[in-house]
Amino acid sequence: MTTILQVQFPWGRYHATPWGRNVNEGHPEWPLSPWRILRALFATWKTRCTHLRAQDVEAALRQLAGPPTLHVPAMKPGHVRHYMPQLGHRSIGKDKSDTTITFDSFAAFNPRTPLLVEWDADMAVGPRGALKEMAAALSYLGRSESICDAALVSRVEHRDLVSWRPAGSEDRTDAELLCARQPFEMTDLLQSPDSVRKNGRLIPTGSHLVPYTKATPETNVNHSASWRPTYAAVRLALHPRPRPMIADAVAVGELLRRTALKKHGVPSEALSGKTSSGTHRLDRHQHAHYLSLARDSKLDAAGPIDSLIVWAPGRLNGDEFAALARVKWLRAGRSAPGVPDFAVAVVGVGDIEEIAPEVVGPSRRWVSHTPFAPGRHDRRLAWARHIEVEVERELSQFRDYPSPASVAVVPGDVRRYRRYRLPPKETMAANRRAAMVEVQFEQPVEGPISLGALSHFGLGLFLPQDDDSHHPR
Repeated sequence: MTTILQVQFPWGRYHATPWGRNVNEGHPEWPLSPWRILRALFATWKTRCTHLRAQDVEAALRQLAGPPTLHVPAMKPGHVRHYMPQLGHRSIGKDKSDTTITFDSFAAFNPRTPLLVEWDADMAVGPRGALKEMAAALSYLGRSESICDAALVSRVEHRDLVSWRPAGSEDRTDAELLCARQPFEMTDLLQSPDSVRKNGRLIPTGSHLVPYTKATPETNVNHSASWRPTYAAVRLALHPRPRPMIADAVAVGELLRRTALKKHGVPSEALSGKTSSGTHRLDRHQHAHYLSLARDSKLDAAGPIDSLIVWAPGRLNGDEFAALARVKWLRAGRSAPGVPDFAVAVVGVGDIEEIAPEVVGPSRRWVSHTPFAPGRHDRRLAWARHIEVEVERELSQFRDYPSPASVAVVPGDVRRYRRYRLPPKETMAANRRAAMVEVQFEQPVEGPISLGALSHFGLGLFLPQDDDSHHPR
């Protein structure tokens, strides 16, 4: 069992100077020393968590005295220069321009990437609870500019981290980090740098420098390989002004798909619906659907879109979710002149029934939120009959739903809805014939129900209706 402390620096900077180095050398401590972490936790206990039992805190810190494995992001060293006035700058007759330069060195890295410290320690409930509280109360690490958020986590999940571990006899030494020495005494953590120097020492008593080696790309273990989070649905909210209309759901869905793929960077079968060879996936619609919901789920072409739902029955992995989370703006430009630029943000992630219950039901009666466009047209059948046949075919062959009790075309101005993809993929000449449809089942079924052509872009979305409600005209 291991104990893992996750530390995130929202400013993307870690300010600290290694033991035995002068601040004006401009050399930041990297990776951070385990001794500094113990001192920070001890100080947090004394100043912010005084209610914790001393025996629990001491038991926790003693188990953390061994050299841990550090998982850190890639960093670049930086510094700022401060010109500090001399001590006598207020004295009469002194030169007020006389200053002393001081360097503030730091390690700069991506603020969204955490740093993780992993100890080989299996703690009892009491010490682990105390450590959890101290970690949550930790406000900075290093100098006070290094504000941080810390917490205990169960696993190392991030791929973009470099692992540093204590070097073996045959390993190269890439750094020497200050660690606690066994047997460990709590009073050793009280030593200040001044008291260490006054005693003629370079490092505090009770500590020693441990050689560390940095894992190469070939030997760095991918800790996320054994556990990759997956998500069936992601919900994004739109900024109140301006908002596109539900009539433009296809354009909005395609904009979200294009932007998510761009943010992802590399091909994604789940987001694109295409295999690595560029052919369409034949997996019964397991890839992402980009669905638009009008405010209060209004069944009206002029209703403003309130939320976007990305629903992938085959689930999205962590990288695909991260790409969606990085989508901030959707801009149509000249490809869709009637669609305004608008801002979006992720507000929920999880299973579809948790993220978008309004499209799940269950219900016996389902009514078009956006028009249903059949994927083919049998000219031998009347239009209403053709719609009935195609809806039944899609439900049974591609969506694993029972045969409906009835399928009916209901009134609705379908012409107001966009029924073609954005240029250059398609033009207005490709506008598909479609209809607003009501489907009834013998027993309540659960959604989402998204059928027909362009169903992955928001067309053909059905919403559950109360049995005693009526389709608005």
